[in-house]
Amino acid sequence: MKLSDQHIKLLLEKFVNAPESQQWRDQRKSDHFLWDQWVNQETVQKLSDEELKQRFLEYFHAGAGRHPFNHIYRDRIIRDPKKFRDTLTFLLDETISLKERINEVLNKNGKHHIEGLGRGLTTSLLMDLNPQQYVTWNNKTDKGLETLGCQPSFERGDDWGTKYEKILEAIREIQSLNPQSNFLEIDHFLHIVAVEPEGQEAVRALVEGKEVLTEIETGMHQIQEEKGRMEFAMEKYLEEFIEANFDKIDFKRKLLLHEDEEGSGRQYPTPIGNIDLLAIDKNTEEFVVFELKKGRSGDIVVGQILRYMGWVQENLAKERSRVNGIIIANDLDKKLEYALKMISNVELFIYSVSFELTKVSY
Repeated sequence: MKLSDQHIKLLLEKFVNAPESQQWRDQRKSDHFLWDQWVNQETVQKLSDEELKQRFLEYFHAGAGRHPFNHIYRDRIIRDPKKFRDTLTFLLDETISLKERINEVLNKNGKHHIEGLGRGLTTSLLMDLNPQQYVTWNNKTDKGLETLGCQPSFERGDDWGTKYEKILEAIREIQSLNPQSNFLEIDHFLHIVAVEPEGQEAVRALVEGKEVLTEIETGMHQIQEEKGRMEFAMEKYLEEFIEANFDKIDFKRKLLLHEDEEGSGRQYPTPIGNIDLLAIDKNTEEFVVFELKKGRSGDIVVGQILRYMGWVQENLAKERSRVNGIIIANDLDKKLEYALKMISNVELFIYSVSFELTKVSY
């Protein structure tokens, strides 16, 4: 559901213009000032190999002061100092069209492509080059735009440059509702509405029209919230257990949790929601999407995992021929049983929890 311009403007005023937001605004400006000293074509060309490496590592470890980068790619990016310098020089050269720069850096066959220099890090560097002109594009950007109903539509043939231009246009439309803000502030705003409880609650209140609840309705609302918090806690602990013991659990195949520049495979963010766990089959290199049932009906769980599998197929799998799914539940209802009979690439695993007290004698 797309929020109205008035609703988005209200959210911007709440999370960007509000006096209590001054601290993070100042911090973001301070971080940008630090990176602005070297994220430009002229300085990149002047720095020695060691100086450039140290500046980049400082930027990388700090997540640009805005978002973490996955450290498994760090050393690959600067393995070849000359190629790294050439790629940065090309990326920051504004005499070249934006679409060409993005395509040459992000396409695997691009002349300036470096493994690990993905869309999040590439566009973060562009935003620190000019936060009035460029914006970071990562999973939280997608989730924030989706939350507001402003996610642009990508066509199957769109290249990286075309997609980024569509993202920029969508964010410029949001910025136009609060012209005094720059993309550093819009980036943080999208993060708030995407993943922060206060942002999600504010969006929910606007969508629901801020209806006044009676005393009874208020009580029921509180009960439902408490139940939701308990379910969230159980979900979190189950996910933590599976993640911590992933290599010990027998999934009848060798699976590895997926990692990319924007995070690990647990609660993997997508524009249509967070995937509970995302893994890769070590032998076939096929993606495996995990969905925890969490007491929901079979219809809901099957619909959810199929949506995620479709997104992974479209956006991550690409040349991989198949995306598989695993549902983890503590029971099997008829709806789930009948649905899975018709879906050959989704498996079901049942878990059980054992809790025992033993009296200690002294």
